[in-house]
Amino acid sequence: MIERFLINKFVNKDQETIKLRESYGKMSSVTGIVCNMGLFAAKLVLGLISGSISLVADSINNLSDVGTNIVTLVGFKMSVKPADKEHPFGHGRTEYISAFAVSFVILLLGYELLKTSFERIINPVEVNINLMSGIIILLTIGVKIWLAKFYMRISRKINSQALEAASIDSRNDVLATSTVLLSFIIIWISGINIDGFIGLIVAAFIIYNGIQFVKEAMDTLIGVQPDGALIESIHDYIEEFDGVMSLHDVIVHDYGPVSKMASAHVEISADFSLVVAHEIVDRIERDIYEDMGISLVVHIDPVEDDCETSSQIKDDIEAYLGDDAKIKGIHDFRILPKENVVIFDLFLPEDFDEDTDRVRAKMVKNLKEKYDYKFLINIRKEKHYM
Repeated sequence: MIERFLINKFVNKDQETIKLRESYGKMSSVTGIVCNMGLFAAKLVLGLISGSISLVADSINNLSDVGTNIVTLVGFKMSVKPADKEHPFGHGRTEYISAFAVSFVILLLGYELLKTSFERIINPVEVNINLMSGIIILLTIGVKIWLAKFYMRISRKINSQALEAASIDSRNDVLATSTVLLSFIIIWISGINIDGFIGLIVAAFIIYNGIQFVKEAMDTLIGVQPDGALIESIHDYIEEFDGVMSLHDVIVHDYGPVSKMASAHVEISADFSLVVAHEIVDRIERDIYEDMGISLVVHIDPVEDDCETSSQIKDDIEAYLGDDAKIKGIHDFRILPKENVVIFDLFLPEDFDEDTDRVRAKMVKNLKEKYDYKFLINIRKEKHYM
């Protein structure tokens, strides 16, 4: 209900995709700032009144979340800036850089709280517990549960790594605050002061989150393998076009959540004129940008599909490959009649660990028993890059 109100109030759904994404991001970040500032103030005041270092630590954790929200807000604002002379691929990676910067702030806060909690273990301070403290902590847990779900739903709407990280962070905050609540209950019932130890646990949560965020941001900036669903959707999209026989060697480069470039080898009948083949490719590149926001460059692989000998040899090879589940398929198949040579690329899965020379020799021997050709087989492992 609250989420629907915020979206209707602050998000204009009639905007273009990039601006719509920015609106969702800004609305989510501001919502997080307001909620986390409220949580920080409530926990800090309660922690100072009760003398609980674990609750003060938890309040500082919420303050770090405010910093995360602010940097994320700036990241959303910067990421939609158009390309310019110095940044020809736009500013989409600003969001990843903002997440990277926030990670170090989180690590620093975690380290400071770790030291303070350790000092509290050595020199314990009496913690004052009452029913109101427990009620306030329960309310803050409820707010964080809502924030975690809110961030995750919006992150899925706009494909935001920063908001997904915020959702995971909020979920971990629920665990951290629940731990503080548990310590209050134990202190209240037994009188055993475990406040410093709980502070250590909360600090460990913060440091763990910081390390995870650093790793995720670094992986994205360095370049990671794209989501398999994205590669599959590109394959399915291109194969729907008339004239396309198959495609392979799809490579994706990530320049931000809404800015991706890709290339692909598309097999088209060699019978098509250059003009017709170009029109097919041009339509693919234009339509996939409009529908998926991907700047695509297509390499044409002409395939002879009306030569009886060529078709027969290719069918025999595919039948042979069908018996080996480890082989992905063949591409760029062609026959050079004058040279009496058959050339094709053989694709293997990324995790193929057998001797490729042995695979090639076995296949050449099998084919030579049936056809009087020289076979040149280029063996490659199928890989995708982002």
